[in-house]
Amino acid sequence: MRIRTLGWVVCLAALAVAARADQVGSFHRDFTVTGAVNLQVATGSGSITVSVVPGSTVSVQGTISEGFDLLGGAGPGAVRRLEDHPPITQVGNTILIHRLRGWANPLSVSYVITTPADTALQANSGSGRISVGGLQGGVELGAGSGRLEVASVGGSLRARTGSGSIRFDKVGGEARLSTGSGSISGNEVVGRLSASSGSGHIRVERLDAGGDVHTASGGMELDSVQGDLTARAASGDIRVRGELAGEHHWRFSTASGDITVSLPQSTRAHVRIQTASGGITVDHPTQRQSSWGHHTWDGVIGPAGAAPEAELVAVAASGDVRIH
Repeated sequence: MRIRTLGWVVCLAALAVAARADQVGSFHRDFTVTGAVNLQVATGSGSITVSVVPGSTVSVQGTISEGFDLLGGAGPGAVRRLEDHPPITQVGNTILIHRLRGWANPLSVSYVITTPADTALQANSGSGRISVGGLQGGVELGAGSGRLEVASVGGSLRARTGSGSIRFDKVGGEARLSTGSGSISGNEVVGRLSASSGSGHIRVERLDAGGDVHTASGGMELDSVQGDLTARAASGDIRVRGELAGEHHWRFSTASGDITVSLPQSTRAHVRIQTASGGITVDHPTQRQSSWGHHTWDGVIGPAGAAPEAELVAVAASGDVRIH
């Protein structure tokens, strides 16, 4: 048994060394555009980096790598052929960078692209990182296992990855983000946020238009929230700070975590809280309260006046709920 185990270790180590991609070539192309750019990029295991420069030129730098392939690699001349004929097509202001196929399949290309700010982007990578910054158009990103990084975009953002993380700075429109096992973190979403993670933590510092946030086994922290908000966690904590006013509704639920909500003392809202085995704390002026046992709280918080239209509902199975 020990000999067999050692044999597997040696075999896996050999495969790891063979699978390490080494740079074998490169190419560079410039494309002149006359208006808003539609940029579409796809690669297998390579990375994609897109940044903004002034002017009317889209520049593409490709780095070719070759990794382990059961059929013996791309073959002699394949790298030179790819350098001479990179998988790039221009149709007007649309730049298409295609995924490698056929004879070029064993090769991988990483891209560094500069483009005018007025660019809409679609980018997909199998296992490489995607990094984007400064674009004013909508951005759509997808990766199998790579992380996604967005410095700032003026339009909407859609980003999904299987096992990587998602990080962003500012999104000028709505954001739809999802990851299987990575975390999601960012600074500001001007439009509505839709975010989900299978087992990672979600942290967003500013939500101007609320959103819908869900985690399976991770927690979440949402700060400076305005608008309608729904937050659900299967086994993580939910922490929210913001302003609940007008006709907005906040709804929170978690199976085994705590719920903590921080609101200005001037907040006027109808509050409903229910826990299965956790405690309840409401540290706000109370207009009216109806309570049934230690695990239910129903009332109105805030200064006396007309009945508020804002509503907060929090349900925790085995955690505590705190409103302060």
